[in-house]
Order: sequence, then structure tokens, then C-alpha cells
Amino acid sequence: MATDSGDYEVALSTSDNPYSPISEFDQWDSYDRNMGYNTASYLARITKTSTEYGDTNHGEDIEEAIDEAVLLNLISWIYDGISYIKVVEKVS
Repeated sequence: MATDSGDYEVALSTSDNPYSPISEFDQWDSYDRNMGYNTASYLARITKTSTEYGDTNHGEDIEEAIDEAVLLNLISWIYDGISYIKVVEKVS
């Protein structure tokens, strides 16, 4: 779910999830699915990937989808008070 963009990784999460989708993926994913959000599946569905340029643009495609998900914030239509957030962590 996370994408490496040079010196940092980005991922999509929800505002209420106490775990990092980057460094605590298993706990994050368990919480996310137990709440019924299925964020990883949602991100996979909305990411527009192009194989025309190889794997070099895949990370950019995912980050673009994350930005779109945060902007549209469709989860708030179903779950009151919950929003999508972009998580950014520095790569060590």
C-alpha cells in the first residue's frame, strides 16, 4: 500500500486508525478491515497505472490516487467523522 517516493514513503489511511500503514502494516490493515473501510482495496481500485512506461511511474500513480482519495474524501459519506489522510514517513 505504501509507495516509495525517493526519501519518503506515502500511504493512504483513515483519520481514526492509530497504526501506520507504512511501519505497522499488519496492525493497520487489521484495524482498517475490522472497521469495514477496506482502504487498501479501495486504493487498488482507484489507482490508474500505466505499463507503457514500465515500473518507474507506478509510485507516482499510487501517490496521485492517494491525493485524489484525500481530496474527494468519499469515506466521509459513509462513516461520519472519518476522513482519508495521506501518511508520509521518511525512509531510513
